[in-house]
Amino acid sequence: MTEIKDTDWAYAAGFVDGEGCIAIARSFKPRRGRFYYSVHIVVSNRDRGVLDWMQINWGGWIVSASSPLRGLKARQAWNWRTQTGQSARPFLTGIRPYLRLKIPQCDNALAMIELSRRSRRTLGRQTLPKAWLDVQEALYWKQRELNHRGSDDFVRKAMHSSRKIHRLRLSGA
Repeated sequence: MTEIKDTDWAYAAGFVDGEGCIAIARSFKPRRGRFYYSVHIVVSNRDRGVLDWMQINWGGWIVSASSPLRGLKARQAWNWRTQTGQSARPFLTGIRPYLRLKIPQCDNALAMIELSRRSRRTLGRQTLPKAWLDVQEALYWKQRELNHRGSDDFVRKAMHSSRKIHRLRLSGA
C-alpha cells in the first residue's frame, strides 16, 4: 500500500461526508441465539475512477449501484465498500479529523469497533456479558438514528433485510 497523504485523507473524508454512509449492520444468528454487529462504510458515485482510487488506497471492493428498475436512461453508478468491522478502523481514524458532517457516525462506529476488539481480546470465544451485548445494541440504534433520513421522527423498529426488499422490488410486489 502506498503512503497516504493528509490531502488523501481529507479528500476521502469529503466523499464520505457527501456521498457516503457509515453504518452499523446487525444480523441474527439463530444457532447462537443473538445478534452480531459489523461496521460498514459505503461511498457512492457515478465516477468509477475516484472509487478505484479509494480501493487502491484502502482496499474493499466496488459494486454496481445502478438498478435495472430505473430504466435504460439511468446513468451507471458505483459503490465502494470497505472491509467491514476491525479493518474499517484505520480508514475511520484516518478520515475522522477531516469529517464535517458525519463526525457522530464515525465516533459511534469507532466505539462499536473498539467494543468488538476489546471483547475478542479479553474474552476470546467466551460469550459476551449481557452488559456488553446491551452496549452493542445501543450503539446500533444510535447509528440508525444518526443515519435517519427524511422529516419524519425516527422510530426504533426493525427493518427487513435489504436483500428481501430488493427481491420484492424486482418482483414488482
